[in-house]
Amino acid sequence: MDTQCILAESPVWHKLQQCFLWVDIEKGHLYRYDPVKKAKNKWEFPHRLSLVIPDRQGKYILGLDARLARFDPETAQLDWICEVEKDHPENRFNDGACDPKGRLWAGTMSTKFTRNAGSLYCVDLDLTVKKKIDLVSISNGICWSLDHKTMYYIDSPTRKIQAFDYDSDTGFISFRKIVVSIPEEIGTPDGMCMDENGKLWVAHYGGFGVYQWDPDTGLQLNKIDVPAPHVTSCAFVGPDNDELLITTARENLSQEMIQKYPQSGGVFLCKMPVRGLEIFEAGF
Repeated sequence: MDTQCILAESPVWHKLQQCFLWVDIEKGHLYRYDPVKKAKNKWEFPHRLSLVIPDRQGKYILGLDARLARFDPETAQLDWICEVEKDHPENRFNDGACDPKGRLWAGTMSTKFTRNAGSLYCVDLDLTVKKKIDLVSISNGICWSLDHKTMYYIDSPTRKIQAFDYDSDTGFISFRKIVVSIPEEIGTPDGMCMDENGKLWVAHYGGFGVYQWDPDTGLQLNKIDVPAPHVTSCAFVGPDNDELLITTARENLSQEMIQKYPQSGGVFLCKMPVRGLEIFEAGF
């Protein structure tokens, strides 16, 4: 889909509504696409819109600047949930995902890209907000292992995928090790998701693709080539969870590069040889 987003992100499958969702962070646009009806909706917000997460009632949790809100797509009603880092007005939310219990994990970053200016937060089921990791530069991909005992996490400039011991009952995490180190020549790791075999699919910003990594060995297993240099995120979607929705960006590209890669900022769908894990919805 040629959406020409400045910074498309946060692809997700809405199981209840049987549709794809994604955002354009810089334009503040929320997109919904019904693949059966081939119908696309778009909503606009006067904020940077960094993430969209389905809840269990058919509404969406949105990251708007440094606040989270619940959005009703039928009435367009927006209800604010919480705000973080009021003392850092240049910070905003970035990527986020829900854990198996329905808690929302979402990280922040500086709009000025200040190093170590962000953090990773967890919004619990009672809406209490807890800081889990600090000194983060660009908080990105988050997903969980098949047995829900490991949380994988990316702070993009480190070009590393970290593994944390994770307690599903309490939401407690403890750093275990670096599982993947990504060479500079194939871009920077951004959004990430998990397949049914426990392998990671990672969007590489500046890497022209989505790369499959084995968190047990640290080895690259596969690559999906994308006709855009800045690949931002990916998510398993569709009724059978066997397609990959891939977002890209036009930002940081010269006019010459945009002419060479005109599909930059578009959203792509790829039939996969493997199914993904079902995503978790917000439980609050």
